[in-house]
Amino acid sequence: MLGDKHLDVIGSGGAPVASDQFQVVAPPDTSNPVSILIVEDEALISSYIEDVLGESGFRVAGIVASGPEALAVAAESRPALALVDIRLTGPIDGIELACLLRLKFAVPAIFLSGLVDSETMQRADAARPLGFLAKPFLPSQVFNAIERALRRPDK
Repeated sequence: MLGDKHLDVIGSGGAPVASDQFQVVAPPDTSNPVSILIVEDEALISSYIEDVLGESGFRVAGIVASGPEALAVAAESRPALALVDIRLTGPIDGIELACLLRLKFAVPAIFLSGLVDSETMQRADAARPLGFLAKPFLPSQVFNAIERALRRPDK
């Protein structure tokens, strides 16, 4: 009963089921999707990530290929999260960028990268990333990394 209305719960076979035999799963809130900045200097990869984010219900705050562009977009759009390639062309790399995004705009990052040496990984730890995706990655890995990052209390 809901107020003065009776609700029948229908199971997968079309027959009514008892209310203790189901679990309500709320659909994602599409009225205010989480905004994510993509920082990737390879156009094919950034396009792929954009598609994955769109299909997963996230909003793309911007797609940029360099640190200065990322800082400008972050200042304007204030994304909830950034997916950042560690090796970017330009005056700052992805690690420095992730540190600046966190410091200036409180935007945490998930790193994207191919092969990474131990020195780079040690530097990356200083940015306090919320995750790391090794290229090539599957759509499910991108989605799962973002979901885990957004649930972390220490963002």
